[in-house]
Amino acid sequence: VDPLTQAALGAAVGHSCTSRTLGYGQAVFWGAFAGMFPDIDGLVVNAITDDPLLRLLHHRGITHSLLFAPVVGPVWGLALWSWARDGPKTSPWPWIVLITAALWSHPILDFCTHYGTQLLSPLSQHRFAFPALPIIEPIYTSLLIVGLLIAGVSALGRARSVTFFFIFLSCVYLLYGFKINHDAEKWAQQDLLSRGVVATEVYAFPTLLQLHLRRLVAQTEKEDWVGFVSMAQPCPVNWSRNERDYSPVAEVLRNTREGHIFEWFAGGLTAAYHDESTVFITDLRYGFSNEVLSSNWQLEAARVDSLVQLEVPHYKRNARPVASWSNISKLWSAAYPPDCEVFASSLEAFTNF
Repeated sequence: VDPLTQAALGAAVGHSCTSRTLGYGQAVFWGAFAGMFPDIDGLVVNAITDDPLLRLLHHRGITHSLLFAPVVGPVWGLALWSWARDGPKTSPWPWIVLITAALWSHPILDFCTHYGTQLLSPLSQHRFAFPALPIIEPIYTSLLIVGLLIAGVSALGRARSVTFFFIFLSCVYLLYGFKINHDAEKWAQQDLLSRGVVATEVYAFPTLLQLHLRRLVAQTEKEDWVGFVSMAQPCPVNWSRNERDYSPVAEVLRNTREGHIFEWFAGGLTAAYHDESTVFITDLRYGFSNEVLSSNWQLEAARVDSLVQLEVPHYKRNARPVASWSNISKLWSAAYPPDCEVFASSLEAFTNF
């Protein structure tokens, strides 16, 4: 999740827990800082290596574990207490609670996206995901910021209640996002059944900046299907499909060191393709096109011969749409169309960014 939202959530959590003892300024500042802090893993690994797969492997790792906050929070809190206390009778507990709670808020929010978060690191590298929100969601962020602003001008006795209320609203919004995702999966399942297609797995994933437009991924015994639906105006899905590549050369790529990392990162939701010169696998969870093999991320390797020998695989991050008002307008039209005819044309514009 973007740093602004993480800071806003950390500040709101910190304020709601400790503003009565530490004051608005201290609680909000240190809550925001601790709320952003777990993403330091990205800065550290980027400084250590330029291998993009190692960056995928270690981001949202140990600093995003639920075990990180109760270890680091008390130490950090005691250090702040020692630095800021007014006298020997002040308690360190407000500082410990502030930092620990704000640190915890970060992985819990990241868990609410479909990127995947290693909540049990270092005990497990399993990536947990609860696909409620996109990485950037302005309404969710605004709820937290508005709550902090109102709390800042409220009487001391009411300020914490204000922050609690807006945190509660943000939680309701998260649950609404998850309900939309669940409804999108049910819609996709029914749409496929109406076409006589029995899917073994059906998934929905958030897209960008709003809750209602969802990317759909379905798998049958032999094929991968990809499409989009707006749960603000559910319409028949314009699916694309591709036969799953079980070729030996695709399996060789998957079984390389790089392939294992990529498959782990994508949670096994990948599609493969090969021709005479190249083989690649893509992450089905992310993409701005409903073409199965068009993805934000892919792992690619050149073929050395016509059999299964490959050059060293390399990770490729495909270009994202430019952040322009025109593209945002296309996205919004696809997410909130008045009818299915407009949805079809809006979706075509969106998927051809």
